[in-house]
Amino acid sequence: MTKQTIAWGGKVERSLTGAANSFTRIPECKGLPVPQVSTEYQDATSLDSVGGFREYVKGLKDAGEITVNAGYTPLGYEQQLADQASNTPAYYRVTMPLSPGQTTGDLFEFQGYPTPSLQADDVGALIGMSVVIRITGAVIWTKGAGA
Repeated sequence: MTKQTIAWGGKVERSLTGAANSFTRIPECKGLPVPQVSTEYQDATSLDSVGGFREYVKGLKDAGEITVNAGYTPLGYEQQLADQASNTPAYYRVTMPLSPGQTTGDLFEFQGYPTPSLQADDVGALIGMSVVIRITGAVIWTKGAGA
């Protein structure tokens, strides 16, 4: 039997302080965006490199940008504009839905600078909002608790 879960039932939250009780949901989210961390590798090849092979050392890490897609609501847009206007990065928390055997979902925590935009392209279609978040600092993963 599979242990996979669908992307329904999780939540995406934000806070300006990072205090545990200060997080509020980003309304009408349509996915569970999680940053992907990449690592730079610095070329350390020298005339002494064995066999003419390039050599590398690990460099800095970067979590890049993610996009939070949501339905437009005045509250959600106002929230994101306020976060964008702040001179400090917002705190984000993505909670995954429960996997079989879990009592709490896996948690991803990070900070970033949001840039909201609206998508209202088609007559009769739902108005969407995208929030591009430039991640700053580490991404912390906490495995959900087991049953």
